[in-house]
Amino acid sequence: MKPLTAQTLCDLFSQLKKEGHDLSKITINYRTNHYSDVEVCTCIEEDLFDEETNNELRSLVLISDDTLY
Repeated sequence: MKPLTAQTLCDLFSQLKKEGHDLSKITINYRTNHYSDVEVCTCIEEDLFDEETNNELRSLVLISDDTLY
């Protein structure tokens, strides 16, 4: 299984917008599989950076409970 990339999401959002969808009205949800409960994502944050320089962002994380802030 190939990881989802930020570019793939960007391309999907661009396509949805071209099709006339209002992106501000589309929520982002998460499931661990097709049968699990839906978790509503409330924010996205930077996750991991490259090991060598710690400057290049390597991953983002979707968060469903951001009450720590």
